[in-house]
Amino acid sequence: MSKFIMLIIIVVAGLVGYNYVTTGEISLMPSSALSEEEQAVKDMEDRFNKARRMVRQAERSAAVGGVAGVSMVGDDMREIEQIERELGIVIETLESDAAFDRAEQLEREIQVYKSGKGWK
Repeated sequence: MSKFIMLIIIVVAGLVGYNYVTTGEISLMPSSALSEEEQAVKDMEDRFNKARRMVRQAERSAAVGGVAGVSMVGDDMREIEQIERELGIVIETLESDAAFDRAEQLEREIQVYKSGKGWK
């Protein structure tokens, strides 16, 4: 009985891991595959989240390390601006309502983030 329970736990963990790798979401069963448009917006979300984490990390480094940290912050801020420009172009071409809603949400998140950082 103990081996059977262990087998079930391993299978469930394998399914969750597989679904996370293929869809980027932690779930037992995949909800549905993302369309190309939704995947493109999700990739931009991932890039934004990574750049946001890198800005935080670079700001901490700048507080300790000085000039090198400041230049890293600038690079990551430029990445966020690049994502914002790309998103503006992509929004104009989206046909899927789900992708459009997701893109608008990302656009709002970027605006809120930039306003909190004192950007224009």
